[in-house]
Amino acid sequence: RRVHGDLRFFFMLRQLTATLSRRVFEHRRYASSGPRVIHSVAEYRAWRAQVPPTQKVGFVPTMGALHDGHIELVRRAAFECEPVVVSIFVNPKQFAPHEDFDKYPRTLERDVELLKQQSVSVVFAPSAKEMYPQGHNDCMYIDMPNIEQRAEGASRPGFFRGVSTVVTKLFNIVQPSKAFFGQKDGMQCIVVQRLVQDLNMPLEVVVVPTVRESDGLAMSSRNMYLTSEEREVAPILYTSLMAARNLFDQGERDVNKLKERAEEVLSSEPAVVPQYVSVADPRNGGELSGSSDLDRLFVSIAVKLGSTRLIDCEIFDRTPKPEGSEAS
Repeated sequence: RRVHGDLRFFFMLRQLTATLSRRVFEHRRYASSGPRVIHSVAEYRAWRAQVPPTQKVGFVPTMGALHDGHIELVRRAAFECEPVVVSIFVNPKQFAPHEDFDKYPRTLERDVELLKQQSVSVVFAPSAKEMYPQGHNDCMYIDMPNIEQRAEGASRPGFFRGVSTVVTKLFNIVQPSKAFFGQKDGMQCIVVQRLVQDLNMPLEVVVVPTVRESDGLAMSSRNMYLTSEEREVAPILYTSLMAARNLFDQGERDVNKLKERAEEVLSSEPAVVPQYVSVADPRNGGELSGSSDLDRLFVSIAVKLGSTRLIDCEIFDRTPKPEGSEAS
């Protein structure tokens, strides 16, 4: 019996080694000399037509100014898919007139250099003219009902219309099997998942846990706007989420008390101007009230710190863990 077990283990190990070797070969095949930078839809589609139908295209949409949070998305995509496509496009349709579209960091050359160290086949970096030939104010759009009554949607009117529209366009262009998004933009993840479901798009949305600095601050391209003094204060977003999380873990289910705990922590820092603390249903982003009997809560925060707007979120989960598993 032991001999049979050893043989079974040997064959499983050989199969796993062959699979990993095949994946390494495919990644080298598509990304042997760094990613190909493509600026036009026509050129991308010509490249996409050459990808064998048996290959799963992984897609990481970004606005550039890449950091370790983006790189984690790329690594996850490369682990699950080959080839991998990263888009870099600062979408004017998701910025309000008073927001930071003009000063949003644009670092394409640096971003491509970073991606050379990863298994990325293509960087799709279109211009606004390429994405919106008639102009971004004169094009069709995608909207999600009631989104502007919910936390981030209420705080940034028109934002999710812009996100839904550009994501739909990018999905149509890239034709991915899987698309990878960071949990930090929690409401965006909910909107994109709903978009894929309602419009019957043939792809899977993969949500990857937030990547944080050692002090808890969620990685974000906008962190570079912070002064050194503001950077020291910024981790208070995560501290406030964890304070509410501790209350939740102790059995508190009153939504207002969870909000109040987070707000109490935020108010301890005079430089922080809270915009909202939200406790919502993670399935649709709908705001909750009273005492919630849901096993999972989507808790999110937005603040202004100096001239910089920061967001963060966590999923509070009381779902029983399988026996023998470790709590996360």
